[in-house]
Amino acid sequence: MNLKRLIRYHWLKFRRLQGEPRRIALGAALGVFIGITPTIPFHTAMALGLAPLLRVSVMAAYMGIWISNPLTWVPQYLAAYEVGKYLLFPGQGPLCLPDRGDLSTFMCVLWRGGLALQVGGIIIALPPAIITYFVTLWAVNRYRQRRARLVPRVCLLSKDRPAASGPEA
Repeated sequence: MNLKRLIRYHWLKFRRLQGEPRRIALGAALGVFIGITPTIPFHTAMALGLAPLLRVSVMAAYMGIWISNPLTWVPQYLAAYEVGKYLLFPGQGPLCLPDRGDLSTFMCVLWRGGLALQVGGIIIALPPAIITYFVTLWAVNRYRQRRARLVPRVCLLSKDRPAASGPEA
């Protein structure tokens, strides 16, 4: 199966999700937000745990976390760290491992780096999540409106079918 068909298949699957369009859009936005934040080992657990609590589409949230993949991890993490470092520790140079080998100094560096990564990840995840909400809401509503317009035509055509002939009649 080529990539174009695979993308189209998942896009159609996403558009056909059942539920209120607002909840589907919120679920997708939640998934994208979680997918972009630097919490890789917990993406699925967070999406599947938070979606029911927030009463949004669980499947849309699960599909949204796949915005983060091995090709996007490095740019997302680097951008998140740089934004977090800029906001939390302005004017300081890059984070370097300490020359001394004591555990408390190492933990301090690890804490500062992790904090910068998380804060930057949250800041970076907000715009794509907001955009995802509006694009998904528009796409689901448009798909359902077009489908509602086409269904009566199909029903009318099926009523005017000629009578069956031959052995299957």
